[in-house]
Amino acid sequence: MTIVELVEFLTPQTRSDIRRKALEYVVGYSGTIDEPTARLFTNNDYMITEAICKLCETSVSDRSEALCILTNCSSGSVEVADFILSRSRCAQLAFDASRSHERYMDFAAHLLANLSRHFPDKVNDISHGFAISELFSSSPENSFACLIGYTLVNLSTLCSIRYLLVDSKRLSRICSLTVVEKKKEVAADILRNLAFEDALHSTLVDDESDMYLVSLLIPLADCSDKLSDDEIEKLPLRLQYYEGTREKSVQMRQKLIEALYQLCSTRTSREYLRKRGVYALLRELDQATEEDTHQKSHTEHTLHALIAVLIRDEDEISRDSNFESLRSLS
Repeated sequence: MTIVELVEFLTPQTRSDIRRKALEYVVGYSGTIDEPTARLFTNNDYMITEAICKLCETSVSDRSEALCILTNCSSGSVEVADFILSRSRCAQLAFDASRSHERYMDFAAHLLANLSRHFPDKVNDISHGFAISELFSSSPENSFACLIGYTLVNLSTLCSIRYLLVDSKRLSRICSLTVVEKKKEVAADILRNLAFEDALHSTLVDDESDMYLVSLLIPLADCSDKLSDDEIEKLPLRLQYYEGTREKSVQMRQKLIEALYQLCSTRTSREYLRKRGVYALLRELDQATEEDTHQKSHTEHTLHALIAVLIRDEDEISRDSNFESLRSLS
């Protein structure tokens, strides 16, 4: 069957049972991520992509399948993602469906996550970061929350969104999620992205609340950590005499360690981390995980680099012309 023949079945005017068969075929085909598949959706001036977009726009009954196809074909194709954003209303429909919790909201959120990976600025123009932030923070622990969360992770690569997210109410909601099972890794990704904005460090390292720091440290701490009384006294109040257990996921711990490492790009933050006794917790983390075979390579390297920064004197760092760029491990 040629592209032209297939497109003839992908219209609202086509008999519904035939149209559904054609959609099922394209859904299956779009799930194969390879070069021939990618070409199918760009050939003939995006003929099939345009047909799917129009079906998504005009037929609510076919919207789940249409969104699924658009998600699949845009996952590895910048060109298709750009077509969806610039030549259709599908991204706007996906955002509206997410906000109103339509039955196909998971498909909608998945499409937004893919599109925002390629074009975070364009998705932000449609969705506005504050709305995505509210959806992620307020949604129950389910697949939708994770998918819309990935969109927020992608949007948080934008400077404007980082500034928006450090608003005290939004930041506190995200910080509280690093211990929520279904949302914690997404929250860690967002908090790590915020640390890349040096100008925001003075807001993140807030002496009064320690909110941001505590959200990074709680999953890294354990009640069995061997800390002296002086070391305990330096810690933020919520971590003194901590009775919880350390996060088991190496991937989750790595995200948090990277966030702390990026904070070290400014002297203000480095001094704040030292004052809050972060080194002692990291020392215990290193000792507790040194025999973990899954903990090696990049994770161990970043942790050791972070510890090395914190144990150095600021005057020594300022005199060291060979001091490694703090962005090199990102």
